Amino acid sequence: MRPVAPLRTGLAALLASLIAPTALGQEPAATPAPPSATPAPSAPSAEQVASQDPMLEPLPPAQNQLHTWREALGMIRNQATSLAIARARIDEAKAQSRDALSKALPTLTATGAVTHHLLYGIGPRFDSNGIRTNVEIPDPGTIWQAGLAFKQPLFAYRSWYDIGTNKEKAQAARETTADVERQILGSVAETLVDLVTAERLAQISREGLLSALATLNLTERRSSLGAASKLDVLRAEQSASQARAQVVGADEAVQRARESLGMALGTSDQWGVPPEIRLDGLAQDARSLCSAVTSVEDRADVRAAAANSRAAQRDHKSAGYDLFPTLDLVSNLTYSNLTVTANYKPVQWTIGALLTIPLYDGGSRYAQQDKTAASAEIARQELTQVRRQARLEAQRAIRAVTVAQSNLQVSTKTRDIAKETARLAQVAFVSGSGTSFDLVDTQRQHREAELDLAIKELEVVRAQIAALLAQANCNI
Repeated sequence: MRPVAPLRTGLAALLASLIAPTALGQEPAATPAPPSATPAPSAPSAEQVASQDPMLEPLPPAQNQLHTWREALGMIRNQATSLAIARARIDEAKAQSRDALSKALPTLTATGAVTHHLLYGIGPRFDSNGIRTNVEIPDPGTIWQAGLAFKQPLFAYRSWYDIGTNKEKAQAARETTADVERQILGSVAETLVDLVTAERLAQISREGLLSALATLNLTERRSSLGAASKLDVLRAEQSASQARAQVVGADEAVQRARESLGMALGTSDQWGVPPEIRLDGLAQDARSLCSAVTSVEDRADVRAAAANSRAAQRDHKSAGYDLFPTLDLVSNLTYSNLTVTANYKPVQWTIGALLTIPLYDGGSRYAQQDKTAASAEIARQELTQVRRQARLEAQRAIRAVTVAQSNLQVSTKTRDIAKETARLAQVAFVSGSGTSFDLVDTQRQHREAELDLAIKELEVVRAQIAALLAQANCNI
């Protein structure tokens, strides 16, 4: 960033030379003024002007300072909500995949029950010893039973098919997380560039205000000597007022940029960057975290959309398998205090097969097929849209680098011309051959050219980072 102090010193020297009597087109006095004459008041220097105007004081630095790119990555890993949500989606997809697998694996269930009768009667009782009459029934009055139930699917085609479907969904979640990481890196890098741009513009705005105040002071000095009119002073005051408005707007832009950086880092506090931070290292740091792709088909967002499309198509096919029969191996082991059982023993153990054939479900399967068909079509169209958007983004990002570099060259030339024009207008105004309108207008154009150049310089860095991320996959 450009220091303000050297500019103030240069303006002080310039003012001292410009307000000399010979510079105003007057002949130097042949003899010294009489002792009784009152000396003409000397114009304050640029440094004195700056010390008298609080708006020239720079904004205080943010309480939180981001010194390195690695520090930003650490905060993102721990605090970025979008990244935490994306990673939670992966866990959710893994859980759904495991749930689909469980439907094809054996199950073992333990049960226990106790039943106590409150009403009794008199009648026969059957047990292993035969029939007894006129006994209190039921006997026993309290019945307890414990058992184990085992089930192994032997044929469950839809359950087996859904395992692959959920694997596709888990893959889509992983690819989505990778794309979120790429977007987060781009967002933080862009926010850093925005903040440095805002800081730079705020500094240049103060330099412009200092120049406008110096011009106002010079014009007032000339007016007091009769070499400038009241209109010239008003024009200079208007220029200084416009420069103040630029300072106010630039300061607010800095505050907002600091807040945006804090949000990108996962906090609601303002975060700033030190003046010595090097933005040209951002692209190099991004290259160390991102790997270039040979085609947009390899970008994480395109791969995620493709995985979602495959999963949606599998969901549609799975709905058609809903009427497939299922075959399960079942086995039950029970133990109770009943005396009348199939084998007249407390322990029972059975094994068998269960065949289930869905016949009619009220039309639920057809509704499910229609729903999944629509979802599959939506996923296909989204994949097409993501591919188009990725190709367009890559093309624009590459072209934006060339455009930004060309704009920088043009802006540099424009700034140089505006700077020389402002200098010549000031010399002409001091010598009496120029007008105050030319002086104020050329200084305004010079300020605008400086602001535009600062923006164009940082737009090159922004375009380079965007071009890298448009053709890369990143891993935070």
